Amino acid sequence: MNHSKIFPSIKSFRQKTLDPFIDPELIFSQVGQKTYSALLCGKGNRDNARYAYIGINPFLKVKHNGTKATVNFHNRDTIIACDPFQLLGEALNFYPLKTYPRPLSLWGAIGYLSYDAAHFIENLPKTTLDDLNMPIMEMVYYQDLLIFDYQQKIVFLAQVDIGDGFNDPDDFQALFKKRTGALGNYAVESPKSCCREEEYVSLIKKIIDYIKKGDVYEVNLSHRFEAQYHGDPYGIFFNLFQINPAPFSAFLNFGDSIIISNSPERFLKADGDQVETRPIKGTICRGKTKEEDRKNRLLLAGSEKEDAELSMIVDLLRNDLGKVCDYGSVRVREHKRIEGFSNVWHLISIVEGRLKKDESYGSLIRACFPGGSITGCPKIRSMEIIDELEKYARNLYTGMIFIGNDHHFDSSIVIRTIIAKTNRLYFNAGGAVVYDSIPKREYEETLEKVQSIMKVLL
Repeated sequence: MNHSKIFPSIKSFRQKTLDPFIDPELIFSQVGQKTYSALLCGKGNRDNARYAYIGINPFLKVKHNGTKATVNFHNRDTIIACDPFQLLGEALNFYPLKTYPRPLSLWGAIGYLSYDAAHFIENLPKTTLDDLNMPIMEMVYYQDLLIFDYQQKIVFLAQVDIGDGFNDPDDFQALFKKRTGALGNYAVESPKSCCREEEYVSLIKKIIDYIKKGDVYEVNLSHRFEAQYHGDPYGIFFNLFQINPAPFSAFLNFGDSIIISNSPERFLKADGDQVETRPIKGTICRGKTKEEDRKNRLLLAGSEKEDAELSMIVDLLRNDLGKVCDYGSVRVREHKRIEGFSNVWHLISIVEGRLKKDESYGSLIRACFPGGSITGCPKIRSMEIIDELEKYARNLYTGMIFIGNDHHFDSSIVIRTIIAKTNRLYFNAGGAVVYDSIPKREYEETLEKVQSIMKVLL
């Protein structure tokens, strides 16, 4: 069933330039307290962190709670029963932007899709405890979207008229004159894991037993941390971004849940029919000295274990893309790129393909979701084992955060991410387990991955 009639039409679009260029995390400090404001930003290589976005003044909100969807336009709700992937695809495709010049053509919806949306793709067990009760999917369209071009050092204001005129661009220019807002303080109790070290090690040993029996080759296992906090959650994001400006960072003030993401990993990107995914597999901590840091980098590059982890997931993602891409177009453009972050080195590969003419971004997402790098190989059996061994439902963790429209889409894997909800913080740490994993070392690696988060919270 096509639900596109429930989406409001847009009368017209326009684009303005704002100046001077100021980093988006500074500008967002003035508007981030507004419910359903959104920030996507990050730094890194030129090919994965060129643009940042700030969404202000939402006019359309789409939410799926696992049983039904709510489409809210100007505070009026329409309730429908539908598949979240179908609804996501319809919403992305509803507003045609491909005829507009860049960066106006980058205007689109900002939102997230929960890991648990996988239950709409496969018949998976569901025995984990879901105590957060987050929506399966939320996405928001904005009347005003600030687009920051890091390369050209230009800020654009993309605006839409939904029938009552455009908002005054001078109101947004005033943000740049003020430059930054006041950052609130926060206090956090020491985060506690739901799983002690010995418990986590025993779970890893169970996975290795499954591997020995031939059930799987690799499983991504995680454990959840929780802490009470008071104060300004944007202060947490800002401080985290200062010490680790990860390329797929995000702050989504989505009402009941506030999302603070410091993700290094792209999930899916699409420009027209050209698509790519960038799985991360392989991690080692940064050294305390230049010599130790160089040594660790070389150890990661030469590790047969880490290479095997990455290669397995690359093959899995080639297969996923092959479901919706032209035959012969799927290829590995780059294998085992090493990227450095404040606390770890990572191995990254780039897999690309050309989307078939009869496929859409909705079907692309369905074919690849959730990302193989955070499930395992083979994917379905790995997800069954994840449900068996992890205590809590993952909710947003290892889902995706995205911005997209009918011809451009970009998204991240939700890792290194905090959920702030009712004065409590929740975040997960995990890693891939393979045949020759050393259980204690795998546990230590999970702590290395959230080192930046711990540094900011404690």
